[in-house]
Amino acid sequence: MVPAILESADGCQASEKPLRLWGVPVKWASLVLLTFVTTWTIFSIKLARSSSQEYRNSSVVLFTELFKLALSFAFLSLETKSPMAAVRSFWIECRTKPLAMLKLCVPGLAYTIQNNLIFLSVDFLSAAVQQVTYQLKILTAALLSVVMLKRTVGRKRWIALCILVAGVMLVQVPRNAEVSSVPRMQHKAPGTTGATRAFMGFLAALGACFASGFGGVFMEMVLKGSATSIWLRNAQLAIFGASTAAWVVFQEGHEAPLVHGYTFWVWLMAFTVASGGMLVAAVLKYADNILRQFSTAISVILTTALSALVLEDITLDMMFAAGTVLTIGATFMYSGMLDDFLPKWMQ
Repeated sequence: MVPAILESADGCQASEKPLRLWGVPVKWASLVLLTFVTTWTIFSIKLARSSSQEYRNSSVVLFTELFKLALSFAFLSLETKSPMAAVRSFWIECRTKPLAMLKLCVPGLAYTIQNNLIFLSVDFLSAAVQQVTYQLKILTAALLSVVMLKRTVGRKRWIALCILVAGVMLVQVPRNAEVSSVPRMQHKAPGTTGATRAFMGFLAALGACFASGFGGVFMEMVLKGSATSIWLRNAQLAIFGASTAAWVVFQEGHEAPLVHGYTFWVWLMAFTVASGGMLVAAVLKYADNILRQFSTAISVILTTALSALVLEDITLDMMFAAGTVLTIGATFMYSGMLDDFLPKWMQ
């Protein structure tokens, strides 16, 4: 995504007319791209693992943050009309509001932990199970917003969260085929059984959900009432994320080069994860959170289908289908998209 392909409807400045991407309004282009990237992310991690067992997840997280930093400055340059203006606005913001920038080290650490745990969970779970389980981030975000933001969660949303948990539990029920064997593209940790791998994957996914929820709620606290560009904040966040990831890499103390074991698929995985984070920001900026839920639901369905048909790492059954439907339905219900179909006592 480069400046040359991002233009207004008639070639005017982006601030004067709604932005278009390849002739399509950015609102819809960002949603389509987010759906594709969200679905592709899980498979890119599995493809990277199948192409190489030697790369370190911590180094991939570092390069992911560096890609995010580069993408953030690219979008900021579009917003400010030139790279020099982007650098100047970034420097002024950091110099005049150092405390606001320092606050971002907290979500920066949270997102670094989240990315590491996502890589770990994909190693131990099938693509479909990981994708559905990761929707528990809605639950963790809601609970943390109640605790940290003193926000009230209504009856409808509590019911939706209970349905979400029930759906994930159905998806997580062990299947004999999954317990006895390791999918073709799934990394197998030495000395672990299928049930142990599934449990470790669930814990990693749950940890990623908590890190995601905490980072998101803290970012909301920082951004609330702020007129600062979302791309500038993302650039600051990426700096702290890269710093934290670099510290983790340093603490591991490997003598091998940082890019040891890297293949084309590993680089593509790092860029995919980075671009996914940027697309979420673009959707929230140009579209809205409800449309983002549509993207999430479609991505879950696509991941499930591809996981069964292409990777062959899961056998679909009625219990898995019911869990997936409950999870998607709970997501829609929580975001308010089913309000017209719910009885009054739920609302």
